[in-house]
Amino acid sequence: MMTCNSDARRQYKATARADIRTKFWPTMGAVLLELVPIFLITIIMQIGVRGISDHATLEELMRMYQYLGIYIVAMFLIGSPIEFGAKHYFVSLARGEACSPSQVLTCFTSGKKYLTSLKLSLCIGVRSIGWLLLDYAIIFIGIIPITLLALGESYIAMILVLAIYIVLVVVVTLFVAVKVRRYDGAYINMIDTPDASVWGAVKACAPIFKGHNWELLVFDLSFILWQLASAITFGIVGVYVTAYTEIAFVHYFDDLCGRKAEMTLPSMPDMEL
Repeated sequence: MMTCNSDARRQYKATARADIRTKFWPTMGAVLLELVPIFLITIIMQIGVRGISDHATLEELMRMYQYLGIYIVAMFLIGSPIEFGAKHYFVSLARGEACSPSQVLTCFTSGKKYLTSLKLSLCIGVRSIGWLLLDYAIIFIGIIPITLLALGESYIAMILVLAIYIVLVVVVTLFVAVKVRRYDGAYINMIDTPDASVWGAVKACAPIFKGHNWELLVFDLSFILWQLASAITFGIVGVYVTAYTEIAFVHYFDDLCGRKAEMTLPSMPDMEL
């Protein structure tokens, strides 16, 4: 098993690019099948709350909460099975198995798969909330001494505390982000063992990534230029980036689990980006 050092990371990413080239347009279609419904749900939410001012009336607030509730329910009932279905496609492509964009909708073809996708999303959410609360607690608690120093006009002390606070928030946020990111492996666990416990699939991610948290952080940060390109192009490049990051993660996760991936590398070595 390789560790996710720079050479291994380049290999995972080069293999992901090679995988995409074998089925470029089907893969782009699969990503669009995943993203478009979520995008439409978000647009409906934004249309519903349009025109609500900062000094909203009770009626406007009720409308906002109503649309927010619809958004959450729609994302759970529609977004969750679509996300799990997309994972099926990315895993199949990464492992050289037969795959089709229709796999994105596979959870809607079986009641068992549909319920599994909902339970999986719920379990990941529950496990993630604990880590997110830690981040929010640090942010909230840190504001208290800064506010007290500002009221006491101790500006030098306030600047020093503020600098420490910012560094602490960044470190804790990255730490939490990695802990939450591990749970993406739960989708792969469930694909491999569809009859297993959903909670067990999520819980199993912790031992799999034990000792690899820093590697996972560096792995995700290595895509930052691609994410920037996605932002600059208003998400157009993001269609490719989504497939790229997802498939590379499958290769990384499989290697952590000791699964030998079928890596079809290009003849010339690719530069990491």
